[in-house]
Amino acid sequence: MRIVFVSKECPPSPRSCGIGTYVWETGRALARIGHNVTIIAASDDGQLTSSTPSQGITVIRLPDEELGAEKRSRVARILCAPLEQGIAYRNRIADCIATVIDSHQPDIIEFPGFRGESVMWLAGRRLLPMVARMHGLTAGVNAPWRAHVSATGRLQLKWEREELRAADLISVVAEHVAPAVRARFGADRVRVLHNSIDTDQWRELAGEAAQEIDRNDILFVGSLQRGKGIFILLRAADSLRRAGWRGRLVLAGRMSREVERFIRLRAAFGMKWPDWVVHLGVCRRERLAGLYRDAGVCCFPSLHEALNYTCLEAMACGGLVVGTLRTGMAEMLTETCGFLVPPGDVSALVAALRSALSVRGEERRRIKEAAEQRVRGRFDHAVIIPRLVSVYTEAINSYGSRYSRPPHRILATLR
Repeated sequence: MRIVFVSKECPPSPRSCGIGTYVWETGRALARIGHNVTIIAASDDGQLTSSTPSQGITVIRLPDEELGAEKRSRVARILCAPLEQGIAYRNRIADCIATVIDSHQPDIIEFPGFRGESVMWLAGRRLLPMVARMHGLTAGVNAPWRAHVSATGRLQLKWEREELRAADLISVVAEHVAPAVRARFGADRVRVLHNSIDTDQWRELAGEAAQEIDRNDILFVGSLQRGKGIFILLRAADSLRRAGWRGRLVLAGRMSREVERFIRLRAAFGMKWPDWVVHLGVCRRERLAGLYRDAGVCCFPSLHEALNYTCLEAMACGGLVVGTLRTGMAEMLTETCGFLVPPGDVSALVAALRSALSVRGEERRRIKEAAEQRVRGRFDHAVIIPRLVSVYTEAINSYGSRYSRPPHRILATLR
């Protein structure tokens, strides 16, 4: 099967987050079992490039004028949507897709259901089955996303809705996301398909990584953002310090503007950043594997999260994990393989961290093994990728019947 992914994010771009990780990990997994993958992503340096980073994968990077628009002040973004930049980038995507169709004859295309990157392509003559993947509750399916103040946000919501209405099928990353998407866009087109990882690779990396973190340390991996619960975690860690905990809070991930402002505000009042809080910045996976493995507890206190990769990675490396309810982590963790707390509840988080840090010996080994087994049995590429191929096949069938066209050529090879 020939598959096209469209995503602004694609590693090793410094802008790449969860969507980029999904596209890259999924693309590699598909290529390894014989499929051909093309990824259309944004360029960080404003240059048009094409590369083949591994067998079966082609990455095309397009100049992205929206990058400059994203750096505008908050007031500018509220008052003015980046119409020219947004339309120019999406026109470039449409032209690139047309070129890929002519040269590679793809069987299906997948958009991220975020930012509405398909909007100009959809305005033309669509000649390809299409899947939209909901990586979170975007497109105005819940109150936080409907309440966009900025003109940019409202414009993107409109484009996202058009993308999701046009898709032959919509895949969502977790069960807790599905009801809202089904209610807005139709239950018959929605399929739940979790994110997946290569558990063997993460286990191998964990076995080779050097030790640089202590059993008494708390590890956080992810962007340092309010939505990821970073401020809740800081408050919980401070409470633990006051109660006698003497470990470190180790943060691995991209610094955010809101945390930078928080640090500056503390400095303005003469309060230093605590020396027991260590920020490592963005780390390579070879280093992350060792951090996951050796931390006293890996804590992901997200206030809202569809289904994050860091929790899966920590579980695959034998990490002891604390996550939050009402997020995708509630579908990953059980009482036998981790700890779950209500999002935003500092007291509950303190109690869970204290319990996790106190686990020793045979009980700790049992929890770690249960986490490894659960992620291998439910979230490994070997489990999820065949389901993804089935969703693509269903979308191709749906497209053929929807537009009264002859069966797509790929169907003959799948029967």
